[in-house]
Amino acid sequence: MRISLMAILLIGMAATTAAQDLGAFEEVTAGNFFGFGARQMSMGGAGIASSWDGAALYYNPAALARIHRIEFQLGLSHQKFSNETWQPGGRYPGFSSTQNSASDDLTKTRFSSINLSLPAPTYRGSLVVAFGVNRVISFDRIALYNVIDDSSGYIVEDYGKEFETGGITAYSVGFGMDISPNLSVGLAANVYSGKDEFVYDYYYFDEPKYIAFYNTTRVTEDYIGISLKGGLLARPNPELTIGLAIETPVDYQVEYTFVDDFEQAYVEYDLSRPFIIGAGLSYRFSTFTIAGDIEYIDWSQLSYNDNPEMEEDNDSLAELYHEVFNLRIGGEYQIPSAGLALRAGLFRTPLTYADKYIKDNRNGYTLGVGWLIDKVLMLETAFVRGSYKRTYTASNNGMATAEDSFSRLYVTMSYRY
Repeated sequence: MRISLMAILLIGMAATTAAQDLGAFEEVTAGNFFGFGARQMSMGGAGIASSWDGAALYYNPAALARIHRIEFQLGLSHQKFSNETWQPGGRYPGFSSTQNSASDDLTKTRFSSINLSLPAPTYRGSLVVAFGVNRVISFDRIALYNVIDDSSGYIVEDYGKEFETGGITAYSVGFGMDISPNLSVGLAANVYSGKDEFVYDYYYFDEPKYIAFYNTTRVTEDYIGISLKGGLLARPNPELTIGLAIETPVDYQVEYTFVDDFEQAYVEYDLSRPFIIGAGLSYRFSTFTIAGDIEYIDWSQLSYNDNPEMEEDNDSLAELYHEVFNLRIGGEYQIPSAGLALRAGLFRTPLTYADKYIKDNRNGYTLGVGWLIDKVLMLETAFVRGSYKRTYTASNNGMATAEDSFSRLYVTMSYRY
């Protein structure tokens, strides 16, 4: 949460507020799941009923019961994030717009996951204990706008650039176990920790009025929170698997620091994130598997706590955010003779904002390959491509449009002993 704190503490920072989505309220943790695990991400992000590796610790801990050998999993991610922004021109009588769009992109390569799964000796069934460190939310993004109006060689220019980086990592411990031949349950405890670093450069030049203004705003937010996630996995027949996963709300403790060329501030507050409820199906016939997930989150239940001034804004959060259904579907075709698995998928993970801020919702497709190098080592890759388009209040109080797109590459290695 960047700007409502500025509104509370730094009234008058209109230039900064104008560049933000949702005006005074934008929660960067809302609906910002980055994903990990190349197999899951190559199948549209579906993993509640179709996971069979260490990533199950987060997607559905009950699926850990499918792991029958000690497994160590290591993952890497690479993202290219691109932004193009258009602002309305014609700001002043007698001026014509010579530029009203700008674009930029950002690339980041990071370690995304480390998971260790340890099956315990059992008389029958399965019991697997797992530990994981997984980067589940990414704040890596960039945005740029530049508007220039001209009249007889005299110009008025607005320039703004947002640079944001960081993320939230889940430190998890959990287990999955069979409670009957066709039913497994699981539970995981997640400690979320991370940092968001946001920099906003603003420049305004009005040649006819001899005005030039420049300001840099820096915001950092440190997050820590705890949740529990329970899972269920049922196998009514050898081909069909049904999964259910429910994660409790998270109360993030947030430390917020704001610094610009004129002011600075520090605030502590709590941010409550609602329940996440998901269900999945996986059906396998011969060498082909199809899987799908649906996930429900009511983001209108976001709320501030432990800060009386900010708690007054909870009604505004309820109006500006809404419930979403995330849909993910994917397929896998195995070629046993070559040790290969070919995968593809689709996803729809709607933006969490109210509809008036959305022009095109977040959708995309995925592709991937898995290669069993030998009996103990699996190398998997996934390519994810998505985009969305949104609106916000421009520097001249009109409505601007920003189109964001991303390309992600995931690489996961799993070693089973």
